[in-house]
Amino acid sequence: MIERFLENTNEVVDQTEREEEDDNEDDDIIRTAQLLEGWYKHHSSSDTLKSNLVVILQDFEAFEPNVLQDFFTICSEYQMSLPIVCIVGIATSTEILHQSLSKSTIGLLRIERFKLENSEVWFNRVIEKIFLDTTTTLKFGPRPYKFLLDHFYLYDFSITKVSASLKYALIHYFYGNPLSILLPLLELDRQKMEEKLKEQFEKRMITIDHINSIRMLPSFKAYVESLATTKPKKALSLLEDDEKLIKQEVPRLLTHIKQYQTGFTLGIHLIQLLQAQFPSFSSMRKSKRMIFLEALEAKEGGFAAQSQLVKVLVSLLRKIDVNGISKLLKEMRTLFEQKNYTKINKEALSKLNEWDTRLLQLENSKGNTKNEHGRHTVTAQKAQNESMEYIKKLGTEKSKLAIEIADWCDEYLGHCLQSFTQKPLYETVYYTSARLLEKSFASQPRATVQTGLTQPRYYLNCTCCKNDKTDQLLTSEPDSCLLYKLYLECGRMINLYDWFVAFSSIIEKEQRAKNKPLEENEAQARFIRSVAELQFLGFIKPTQRKTDHVMRLTWSNI
Repeated sequence: MIERFLENTNEVVDQTEREEEDDNEDDDIIRTAQLLEGWYKHHSSSDTLKSNLVVILQDFEAFEPNVLQDFFTICSEYQMSLPIVCIVGIATSTEILHQSLSKSTIGLLRIERFKLENSEVWFNRVIEKIFLDTTTTLKFGPRPYKFLLDHFYLYDFSITKVSASLKYALIHYFYGNPLSILLPLLELDRQKMEEKLKEQFEKRMITIDHINSIRMLPSFKAYVESLATTKPKKALSLLEDDEKLIKQEVPRLLTHIKQYQTGFTLGIHLIQLLQAQFPSFSSMRKSKRMIFLEALEAKEGGFAAQSQLVKVLVSLLRKIDVNGISKLLKEMRTLFEQKNYTKINKEALSKLNEWDTRLLQLENSKGNTKNEHGRHTVTAQKAQNESMEYIKKLGTEKSKLAIEIADWCDEYLGHCLQSFTQKPLYETVYYTSARLLEKSFASQPRATVQTGLTQPRYYLNCTCCKNDKTDQLLTSEPDSCLLYKLYLECGRMINLYDWFVAFSSIIEKEQRAKNKPLEENEAQARFIRSVAELQFLGFIKPTQRKTDHVMRLTWSNI
């Protein structure tokens, strides 16, 4: 600990990223608290506000109690000259602190307790911040996004791995995509975007290679083909006029992508709002991250047309009562009047105003009907309210309003939650390749083991095992490789003696000195060792059904 403070004066060191120290380092210096005290006085003499020395003990349960007691006692003795703050990570309960340390040691500490956020809460916040709340960051397609979810929820809830995956995707995107220079333009409005691209084009920062790459994008090709039938002159100019493409069309298309992303986020929030209107719908309710995944995976028809969730919500909206309509309209207005959505929701706000007026008229007509035809007795009023004519009149107006709201929500969600692949130049904003992430962060040990056993030359880098056929048996290969190839020819139950005989017949063909023939004990020892290796790798296991047999656990080369 003292060594870390002495070595790293102006930087924070992550223990997981710190490289191993050189063996030639001078170990004659004894690091003591007095040395740390002198170092702190030297570095804090010029500071008006002295900094604390922060020590993080990540896993309290892993430390010996006696060591911690001595450490806290020493820190207490130097509390006037060394302002040490210890952050202790406790995985179980705070009671372990009192059970591990003596009362005298605890008396030296000023304990303050706080809780870290659950990793799932952090993960959801990162997903919303990067992929939903902003339109200026790199977005993930369905496969990379699903990889993030699966790797986090199905493995170890590791925040570090999620962060590494995001960084790796950014590195790959900017390194392997020449059109990544267009991504920072999303931070600008359309006018500034045009000015920036004009400047880059005139300074030749955007070259003919970039222009050709834009024209070769599948989404841009589809866009030009769609223009060929309606606006052939514009389609031709996009293919021939480089200046018009860069200065006019690219800013327009990127602006449309930003507007699409804003509407996409609004559509997901609207689904969340509709789900909250029906408490009985909780069994089918989906989280925001899963709605986002399904919306990304939607085909050309769009998420609203394909999702069973939207269909059920629209069906429930048609049956909502007057009180539910009033609450729904208030929450929808709150959503649509948010600063991020006001520019794209003028039509939606006008619709809300219209529905509010109709709802107010409906409530007023209900009150007027009671006042005009009301009776003095409670029984008479109840009979009147239950009359078919009265119920039909109010029910028809309420049903019309509910059906209209449901149909509008269905249409609006269909407009907002279209597939991103329909937008020209989406390749410049969306990262859709998951192969590199899967290869780098999702290990496949079985495939690696099987490759090593069937084709050992790839790992041994030898010429003696060179073989084009993976099932051919070569005596130069390791014993476990030979036994594994014989294993592939066996059934569910493997007779150990037959397996040994086949193995012995192969290794007998080895090139050996004449005075050193293969002995039976050597063959048995090599066979037993190879069987133990295959059992350790999970290919076989002993069985009590037949003591001279083992059971095969894997099939084919999958």
